[in-house]
Amino acid sequence: MLSVDPVILGMIAMYPASGYDMKIELEKGGAGMFSALTFGSIYPRLSALENEGYIVSFAADNQGRRRMLHELTAKGWQALADWLTEPPAYPLPMRDELLLKLSFWYSGRGDDRATLIAHLERRRQQSRELLHYLEAWPKNGFSYISEYSMIALNYARTRLEAELRWIEETITQLEFPPKGPEQDPRGLAQRIRERRAAAYGVAGQPDPTAQRGDEHSTAVEPYRA
Repeated sequence: MLSVDPVILGMIAMYPASGYDMKIELEKGGAGMFSALTFGSIYPRLSALENEGYIVSFAADNQGRRRMLHELTAKGWQALADWLTEPPAYPLPMRDELLLKLSFWYSGRGDDRATLIAHLERRRQQSRELLHYLEAWPKNGFSYISEYSMIALNYARTRLEAELRWIEETITQLEFPPKGPEQDPRGLAQRIRERRAAAYGVAGQPDPTAQRGDEHSTAVEPYRA
């Protein structure tokens, strides 16, 4: 089975589902939140899973509308049960663009704290909105949430709460001028600055990073650990 197949089987296991039902689950439900799959990535597998004997399809009426529903076969139920017994992969690396940008920030924007703070403030707003959504989810009167689903939601809520604390602490730190590197055995920090300055000098352009860093550094007191 492909990696997307257990997600399809899991969604159908909740109730016989149409393609539209699965699309909504991937956009607003736990399947989409925890797998990051899209309906476009799973749709081609529906026919394959039926041909392989994991699901069957049948037509049903819903308020006068005809639609095609998918149901698990015994083979499909067994495949889902078998997948659940497999040890889950550890979720690393964390594919988070904000963390990736932090890894390269010193090299590309040097002392520009203001832009990074703006990124963090935007992330804080997004995380708050998602946290509020998760808190309201078990009370929406619509979603099926088992004991186990609630455990997953509690994990997501706890992680968001920790992220919000991290964002607050990071913004506070970034309101002070930059500190030196935690570790730099090859002296890369100085070399990066020199290479960047030389490149802008050849191009005849001022380094906007240095300018923004200078403006920011004059507005606050030096950081002291």
